[in-house]
Amino acid sequence: MARRSTREHIVDVAIALFNERGTAAVSTNHIAEAAGISPGNLYYHFRNKEEIILQAYERALCAYDQAWANAGTAPPSPHTILELLEETFGAQWRYRFLQREMSWLVQTNEALRVRYRDVMHKRLAYYQGLIRAWIAAGICQPLPDAQLDDLVLASWVVGEQWLTYLEAMGEATDEQAIRRGGRLILEVFRPHLIDLEERSSVAAKGPAS
Repeated sequence: MARRSTREHIVDVAIALFNERGTAAVSTNHIAEAAGISPGNLYYHFRNKEEIILQAYERALCAYDQAWANAGTAPPSPHTILELLEETFGAQWRYRFLQREMSWLVQTNEALRVRYRDVMHKRLAYYQGLIRAWIAAGICQPLPDAQLDDLVLASWVVGEQWLTYLEAMGEATDEQAIRRGGRLILEVFRPHLIDLEERSSVAAKGPAS
């Protein structure tokens, strides 16, 4: 395996510290010490902590994109939707400090705020298009545009706030608990999904006599 660059190593270490302690409690000196480099070496690669956080966010985006890369080509079914969601929440676990702190981070990190809002607008539009493709494929019931928009937004809010809910309620926040968020989103979608296996079984039997 190729050796990771110093820049990548800094981000690796920062993500682990942010996940463990939160971004406010972690300084660039903490990151440099944990990475085994001098503060000057860290500043050669990143001007400040905000740039490191932004790079960690870009890493998270890549993980989400990888999870959904085949969403438009995989045979649509409730099972494949759940697999996509669970993989997405697995990525959220790896970058959980972003889920925990995003509402605060976008207020204090202008570059992250601009990037986050741009990405969110594009992703909401992507998911709307994906659901329309599922409607065309017969897995999802036809929906008026306004209801489709609400469905996408509702599922998105569940995903964005799931970790916040767990922590506010004093619940476990381990990987298994976070991955449960995928099942919750599937329940938001379930009333609108068509059971392909059941439909195929009925069609195979033919009309009732």
